Amino acid sequence: MKSSISIMKYIFCIIGLVLLALAFSNYQEKMAFIEKATVGQGKIEVIVSDDTSIVSFTTKKGKKIQFTSYNSINPLSSDEDKNVEVLYDPVNPNKAKVNNFGSLYLASSVLALAGTVFFLTGFSFFRSDYFKQKKIYSLQQNGKRIATKFKGLQLNMHVTVNGSHPYFICSKWLDLTTNKTYLFESDDIWLDPTEFSITDEIIVLIDPKDPNRYHMDISFLKK
Repeated sequence: MKSSISIMKYIFCIIGLVLLALAFSNYQEKMAFIEKATVGQGKIEVIVSDDTSIVSFTTKKGKKIQFTSYNSINPLSSDEDKNVEVLYDPVNPNKAKVNNFGSLYLASSVLALAGTVFFLTGFSFFRSDYFKQKKIYSLQQNGKRIATKFKGLQLNMHVTVNGSHPYFICSKWLDLTTNKTYLFESDDIWLDPTEFSITDEIIVLIDPKDPNRYHMDISFLKK
């Protein structure tokens, strides 16, 4: 299960990058079309749905063209026989679009937004792993090693993957210098710890200046 989660962060980043590449490609294609396009006046012949309509226009050479336009009509002003500005390829006038944001940029915007969400989601996993490993390394170098008492084993109901929840180990420690009790939790455990022999003593690395900054050593579960 843990390996599946590790793979997911790569999948999210790859999907995000692919979508962003498609968004950039779509945007470049539209910009190339706009650069060489001729402006004309068209008319909405038929409104098929809220975002689809049949538009007609006449080229400068007098040829009448009819095309289907998607994501191009403002629902607040969608009327048949309404005049709209059209961009068309002078060499291939059948390649035409209504000159507005929806028709020209909506596809690339949606792809860019979806790509950004996927990439940032995957990146957040990498970022979380980086800071976690950085904290562990710092505690290994400068932290204090304490023996805590096993308190219990619980399911982390806040995390779900394929309908399964990870476990985490709870332990407690009484700081005799302050007479204060601290509770510690392990990282998520995707193996079933009930199959292992969990000793009453759990080692935890703490920051001497801030015991709430800690890392529980559960390497014994891998043995």
